[in-house]
Amino acid sequence: MSATTEAAVESLAGDPRAAAEARWLARLPSEHRRWLWLARAGGLAALVGVVLLYGSLASVLVAALQPGSAFPSALAWAGLVAGVALRFIGGLARDHGGQGLSAAVRHALRFRLLAAATRQGPAALTAQGAAAWWAQRHLDQVDALHGYFARYLPAREWARVLPLAVVAIVLSLDWIAGLLLLVAIPLVPLFMVLIGMGTQSVQEAQQSQDAALGAELLQRLETLPWLRRVGALEESTAAVAEAAQAHRGLVMRVLRVAFLSSSTLELFSALAIGLVALYVGFALLGLITFGPAASLDAWTGFFVLMLAPEGFLPLRQLAQAYHERSAALAASSSLAALDGDEGGGMAAPARPESLAGEDEVLVLEAVHHGYGRSKRAVLSGLDLRLRSGDVVGLAGPSGSGKSTVLALAAGFLTPDAGRVARCARWAWVPQRVHLFHGTVRDNLKLACDPSVGDAVLLEALTAVGLGAPTSELPRGLETPIGEGGTGVSGGQAQRLGVARAWLSGAPLWLLDEPTAALDDATRDRLLDALLPLAREARVAVLIASHDPVVLARCDRVVTLADFRDFR
Repeated sequence: MSATTEAAVESLAGDPRAAAEARWLARLPSEHRRWLWLARAGGLAALVGVVLLYGSLASVLVAALQPGSAFPSALAWAGLVAGVALRFIGGLARDHGGQGLSAAVRHALRFRLLAAATRQGPAALTAQGAAAWWAQRHLDQVDALHGYFARYLPAREWARVLPLAVVAIVLSLDWIAGLLLLVAIPLVPLFMVLIGMGTQSVQEAQQSQDAALGAELLQRLETLPWLRRVGALEESTAAVAEAAQAHRGLVMRVLRVAFLSSSTLELFSALAIGLVALYVGFALLGLITFGPAASLDAWTGFFVLMLAPEGFLPLRQLAQAYHERSAALAASSSLAALDGDEGGGMAAPARPESLAGEDEVLVLEAVHHGYGRSKRAVLSGLDLRLRSGDVVGLAGPSGSGKSTVLALAAGFLTPDAGRVARCARWAWVPQRVHLFHGTVRDNLKLACDPSVGDAVLLEALTAVGLGAPTSELPRGLETPIGEGGTGVSGGQAQRLGVARAWLSGAPLWLLDEPTAALDDATRDRLLDALLPLAREARVAVLIASHDPVVLARCDRVVTLADFRDFR
């Protein structure tokens, strides 16, 4: 079956969503067809090898078993060896094409998913799922496509050619045997479709539970210290064990369906081959005398008997790989929505316009933005302009839209109305700065060219109050940082985030509560060092803060309560 036929079958089965997913899967290998052509060429070579092998083997058997027959000729032995070699090489090329196709498609898809996620921005991604949810889709569910491209598609290509070729060859030799194969062979794909309709829902349930189990495990690990303090470790262990047991049962259900479907198809192919064997045997014994049976010779009988199973072999292999298609369709139900290059994918937020001028770095004109289905307004008619060297504060109580303004300026959110324009380069320092596992040096170098020396890094640390002779980072640039920023305090993490902004050389800094985790003395030292430095370097700074001391150090303050629509 072709991908178009599979989509049509899904549509006829009353599942247009599955038809759309089948079409999405069919489009994925469009840029990697060379691997599919290699698999097809390997299948054709294997077909030639099969015919040559069994034709030569039939000649050898006739010469060996019939009294008075001449010894098999050198040509028959040569054909036997060539047939084995062609079949082996063709099968190897077919498998190599499938593996290459799978690797190329999954590599390209992961890049597309990452590009789509980048265009979405962190605000949209956070609203859609936790880290474990995203990891399960970008890793596990992309890998779930492997069997579809590596095994199912090559098997489908081979199943298109070999059974028809076998039927055509057998029909040319004996139309009764050929007719038996012609009636029996189409039953295999028919049962594959019927079984596949039931297995996909099981696969979808398994993959959904995989994501849920990963998210639950990550949540337990993140809250492990709190669970230990409140004495809830036993209850947490029992909950994880219960979820794992349910997952085990679902995995066994998937395996049970796969094994039962393979056994059913093996039974049908064995019965069909048995009928052909009975016909050939009775014809050679003279018990069937009508039609071509009366003139059936030993070579034709041996050749047909050996060739008949080959007509079912690609269909059996396709049946064994058919559950890979179900797994791929189950994975595509979520991957297709994440793939930004496909129609119907998640809409990416519009990029802010680029400002061509050298002096103006950020413009918000008549900006309106709301949240939820009702689009309850958070901002209404906001006008804001920043020029090089400006230090502007955003004031307002929690929920007034300070973080929303920063997200709009960064391009993480798209305004419902109005215009946002920004310079091409900018630095973002959120309330909770993310530090990666490594050292202070590793984290600082994320913001600048890798060739930047330690002297510049130390200068950035000094600017934010973490350089010598402070003892807050006792090992300096070699201070280790664990996963999630462990090893440094919240205030140190914020200052490292500001240091990264300084190292980036960006003409615009977007700072969200940069002093929230600092004591008064540290806050004052940071402002004393940083703000004059920004003004001197002609860097525009937009600061969201509750702290009146921080707001007092700004050139001007925008009170967001003035841009709220309370209707």
